[in-house]
Amino acid sequence: MSETYQALYRKWRPMTFDDIVGQKHVSDTLKTGIASGRIAHAYLFCGTRGTGKTSTAKIFSRAVNCLNPQDGEPCNQCDVCRGILDGSILDVYEMDAASNRGVENIRDIRDEVIYTPAGCTYKVYIIDEVHMLTTEAFNALLKTLEEPPKHALFILATTEPHKIPATVLSRCQRFDFRRIGVDDIAQRLSKIAEAEGIGATPDAIELVAELGDGSMRDALSLLDQCAAFGYDKLTTTQVTEIVGIADPKVLFAIADSIAKGDAKGALLAADGFLNQGKEAQNFLEELTMHFRSLLLCKSASDPAELLERTPEAAAKFQKQAETFSTEQILYAIEVLSECLAQAKWMATPQVAVEVAMVKLCHPEYSTEPSALLARIGVLEKKLARGVVTTQIEAPVKAEEEDTPPWAVSEEQPETPVEIAPPAPKQEEPAEVWEYWADALQEVKAESKLLYAFMSNAKGILRGSTVEIELSNKMAYDKIATPKGLAYLSNLFSTISGKTLKAEAFLEGERQEEQAKGNSIFDLAQKKDMLGDKLHIIQNQE
Repeated sequence: MSETYQALYRKWRPMTFDDIVGQKHVSDTLKTGIASGRIAHAYLFCGTRGTGKTSTAKIFSRAVNCLNPQDGEPCNQCDVCRGILDGSILDVYEMDAASNRGVENIRDIRDEVIYTPAGCTYKVYIIDEVHMLTTEAFNALLKTLEEPPKHALFILATTEPHKIPATVLSRCQRFDFRRIGVDDIAQRLSKIAEAEGIGATPDAIELVAELGDGSMRDALSLLDQCAAFGYDKLTTTQVTEIVGIADPKVLFAIADSIAKGDAKGALLAADGFLNQGKEAQNFLEELTMHFRSLLLCKSASDPAELLERTPEAAAKFQKQAETFSTEQILYAIEVLSECLAQAKWMATPQVAVEVAMVKLCHPEYSTEPSALLARIGVLEKKLARGVVTTQIEAPVKAEEEDTPPWAVSEEQPETPVEIAPPAPKQEEPAEVWEYWADALQEVKAESKLLYAFMSNAKGILRGSTVEIELSNKMAYDKIATPKGLAYLSNLFSTISGKTLKAEAFLEGERQEEQAKGNSIFDLAQKKDMLGDKLHIIQNQE
């Protein structure tokens, strides 16, 4: 019978500090401390999953007890090192606080720690996921950490250090483990794949390293999973099929179609991915992250480090980012995020993917400000390249869509609309105008640009006046004109069936004017009161 198979992440667990990937700042500090004899009684290892916290703790437990240490490294050959490795020496105790989180478990440690070690110099207690301990358990552990025996050494490991009481944190030497870079993971995976006889292309190894998401253990588990299929040589296509993600080539192709406005190409590529049984939500998440990478390329001169990818992969993103404007990328991320939120509640999430593809390829179908900015960004790129559109189809329709109605209408009055100053003491009660939504629909039918300006505004009815409170200065400058206010006054009157007047204010402006009006009125009132008092005094004299 063949020997029991051992998972790669267990088989290739680091044995020395030099084997720890991506944590040189921690390894060098611990090695120096051991070599110089400056060993603390409590350590706290913090970091995300799979970054080497537990492995470092185990190496440290051997290094402080090794009979033949070499520059702070354990020899792994002496009786003590071998005894710790095979579990025959019980002076190194490892506890998982996720399943042993009660106060009684810590009391057992407190009762045992007073006894000297049997075969080692230090009695080492490794408590993994220490943040899971209860408040009572932390209180029981605190006394031991305050006054530990000379032979006791505690190593606490956690992914959530903010959950550990400050009283415990202050008694530990803290080491923060960083996310492991893609290059470091890829180099380690290449060595392991070669040693295990696993054939894989460099691109496949790089993809597995990226999917590890900063975790060496996750990357090794994925490599183990891919190797189990028995391919002669792993490729990126095979890795994506095994793991169930979108092929990076597909994401690049979809992004190219979006840049060209090719909705058909984007829909076909997305449909091909979904027909393979992949999840629509996963696809939207991956495409969102793809555009996030493009955004970083547009915003940073050297994005390779931010992307956590190899220089070759970063160069591909930089090249594609040149085909987009920043406004287009921001619009894409916004649309994908909205469709992802909708897909989670839809019976057929595929519809959300298809809607996203159409919206991204045709931002003119949307009246959102982000869509308008995306369209402007496209025009700016064309102008920068010297591309000028010489033919415009249906000019009248385009004029109607992009120009406020009063700019082309000859029927609107030319006389300026007077805006009456606020009357502080005869102020009409204000309420939300009940026909505001109807008015917006009428505006949308006549002018999409005007609707974009007014969609985020508020309509307040005060007597026979509809006050339009705008948050955007550009919208205010466009609407608060004699022709604009006359047009809206006529529109509001038609909708409500009674004569109404339109007034426009910037957000907060009306309150300021009201406050000024009240101040002037109060001054005038005080003046009248003083005059009355003076008249009374003169009559008495």
